Amino acid sequence: MADRGGIGRVARRFARQLRGPEKPLTVTDRLDRWARRIAEFGVLDREYLEAQTGRAFASDDEAIAFYVHNDGQRGLSLSPLVEHEWMREHQPVPAMSWYDALHQEGPELFQTGPLFDAGVYAASVPAADRPASTLEALRRFLRDATDATALPVPPGRRGPTPTWGAARAAALQGAREFAAAQHRTRRRYRSTWDGPETLDLAARYPRGNDRRDAEQPLVSIVLPVHRRADVVGAAIDSVLAQEHGVWELLVVDDGSGDDTVDVVRARARGDARIRLLERENGGAAAARNTGLAAATGAFIAFLDADNTWRPQHLSAALAALLDGDAPGVHTGLRMVGANNADDATAPVETFRGEDGTAEDLLAGNFIDLNALVVRRDVADAVGPFAEDLRRWIDWEWLLRIAEHAAVPEYVPVIGVDYDNVRDPRRLSSGQPASWQEVALARHRIDWDALAAAAPDRVRGRVSIVMPVFRDWTMTRRAVDTVLGAADHDGDDVEVVVVDNGSPRSVSAVLDAWFRGDPRVVLQREDRNRNFALGSDLGLARSTGATVVMLNNDTEVTSGWLRPLVAALEDPTVLGVQPLLVYPDGVVQAAGTVSGGDKVLPWHFLGDHPRYDADRAFRTTASRRFAAITAAVAAFRAEDLIRWHGFDPVYANGLEDVDLCLRALAAAEPGAAFVVEPASVVVHHESRTPGRDDARIENRRVFDERWRGRWPAADAAARYEDAGLRYLGVEPGLPKGHAVMVRSSRPVVVGAPGATGLRVAVKHDGSRTADVTALVAALEGAGHAVQVDMPTSWYRGSSGLDDVTVLVSGGGAAPGRSSFVPQPGARNVVWLAAGQHVADGDFAVVVSASEGVDGVLSAV
Repeated sequence: MADRGGIGRVARRFARQLRGPEKPLTVTDRLDRWARRIAEFGVLDREYLEAQTGRAFASDDEAIAFYVHNDGQRGLSLSPLVEHEWMREHQPVPAMSWYDALHQEGPELFQTGPLFDAGVYAASVPAADRPASTLEALRRFLRDATDATALPVPPGRRGPTPTWGAARAAALQGAREFAAAQHRTRRRYRSTWDGPETLDLAARYPRGNDRRDAEQPLVSIVLPVHRRADVVGAAIDSVLAQEHGVWELLVVDDGSGDDTVDVVRARARGDARIRLLERENGGAAAARNTGLAAATGAFIAFLDADNTWRPQHLSAALAALLDGDAPGVHTGLRMVGANNADDATAPVETFRGEDGTAEDLLAGNFIDLNALVVRRDVADAVGPFAEDLRRWIDWEWLLRIAEHAAVPEYVPVIGVDYDNVRDPRRLSSGQPASWQEVALARHRIDWDALAAAAPDRVRGRVSIVMPVFRDWTMTRRAVDTVLGAADHDGDDVEVVVVDNGSPRSVSAVLDAWFRGDPRVVLQREDRNRNFALGSDLGLARSTGATVVMLNNDTEVTSGWLRPLVAALEDPTVLGVQPLLVYPDGVVQAAGTVSGGDKVLPWHFLGDHPRYDADRAFRTTASRRFAAITAAVAAFRAEDLIRWHGFDPVYANGLEDVDLCLRALAAAEPGAAFVVEPASVVVHHESRTPGRDDARIENRRVFDERWRGRWPAADAAARYEDAGLRYLGVEPGLPKGHAVMVRSSRPVVVGAPGATGLRVAVKHDGSRTADVTALVAALEGAGHAVQVDMPTSWYRGSSGLDDVTVLVSGGGAAPGRSSFVPQPGARNVVWLAAGQHVADGDFAVVVSASEGVDGVLSAV
């Protein structure tokens, strides 16, 4: 045997030498290897994958190859029964890829998605025939199931058990909707121009060409300009070079105050078709409206000062307009730069231009105003540009055109050379992106119609509105706890989940899990609409007379809802929030307080022990605030509608404070928002990706709106109610920023004359009986006690503690590998049997034999 083994090794070595050095596997090689292995699984539903991608595959192998090479970016799934993210939470080794987990074919039977539990399936078949692995269970189910076969769903799924046919049909529909949304929100820039030549294009509109040449219609061109003396001349020259020469150019100077008007006047002296209109600075919308009011042509076109037209722009647009009955047309754009901070890394040029539907336009603007030519009667019918918008003004105007008539048609010729290099003077460079949601809200939400229908809302029903972005795990838990509490308490609730453009898996999982419960409504948005607009869209979809805004990272329990609804029976209460606590019991938010002008409002008692909230809310008056958090907040639906909900100009920050201040400004004297401590909700306070990206812009908007009217300082009185003394704020970032608002953190100390001590019992869960006995004894002695788990050992308010008592399990010495004594406090350690500490680590060491009495004496 040894000889044969040696001969084999020699033979293999010789064979390797003949083959030459082995090439390392490339990424493509590895992906191809996995594609072959996945094909062997036999779980592919090709129609389902085609529905997700919007494309057809000639074979299963082609479909799997596409999946393997694209799944990392697109989050695709091969079967309605296999959701990778779900598997990751249920497979034996979470770090494994889903196909590794199935390929192992281990004895553990786990869930592969919200619709398939291998363990449940195995239990449904005779013992002698039970599958030995999760993959085998999947294969056999897919082999044997008919449309009428009940699915082996995981325990806890609400509603009746779905059949395979019904669940697959729903999954296919969801996949098609996802693919349609991906198409609507696709990137519309391309690196090459693929349109026809100008001469070829002319042949498309023979009647329009003839009419244009015979009728010679007048086109009014509106060109707003503000301090752009360096480029406006080129823009005007491009108008002078137009093949269609019957036009009037209305250059509207928006209070430039520099050499801009001189450049315009120089051009106007040589051509009577150029008219200069001067006005005080009012913004691009106001300047365009000035031009529209002065226009006399049958058609309207627009050009910005930093862009230019190709000579055929007007002639091609007019030919298309006069050939058909479209309300307007738009040509293609050649774009230089990418509007990035560093355009050196951007492509030299890109191109844009294509047709689209009204749904496409709602998903995002693909028509540039510089490329648009519109009929005068259409422009008159939709009215002027919205002067209260600071960005996406043209998109909002185009949405009105689409609603009034139709989406302007595309003329596939390059008509515009567009300067897309980032410039701080450009409107889009100086305003927050959230103005897009402000513009869109006007076309997604009809507040007048909602107000008219408000009396018909279901009395006694509470609509829970929950915006979601990129997280189904916490969302599923949050919705389950709401439904569970409603079942226990007998409450009539509906949960409107607004998926803010998350990856495919989020809506797919939530829909599969909750489809059987009619109380859950899932609304998927094409893009992330942020908290404000997402909440407003959920409000518009809801049916209850009471609406609760609820973050998806919360957990409610039985009894949480009725105290909030009862508080709204008081007509002076505009809204109510529960006491929000972290999972370890520490307070997260107990109302919102203010330190006065230029001090950002903050969560009252954030990071404080629960007993501070108990002290602060001893009276009804102490529960009334100028603002509350919208993480969990209940309102009368008719009030929210009257206030027009949250203002979408805020991108995930300060929208709740702004709503409260707007509501108070419109309310009768004595109105207030309330904290209801009888309702307690756990808030995990997760950090959604991008959550704080716009915090500086949010402060800018808030400061501009409420300048001179910031909430009155009320912090001192609030902390006094809690037995504390407020000294002021510790200013934070930004320092020296253009936005004149810095973050702030309250500086709070214990109030003199307070009875009893503030005692923090730090424990690790190993001696619960000792902790229970100690807390009872300390409270019996008149002390305020906070029990801190390891997650709250170093909470932000720990500096207020007079005494800390460490109660940990056996083994390691306390203080060496666990709690580090609190500076400024009297630090006591109560040892367990066999424990010891180094001399001087703690101020007082209480032995196991001294017990609770020894701790009380040490305190």
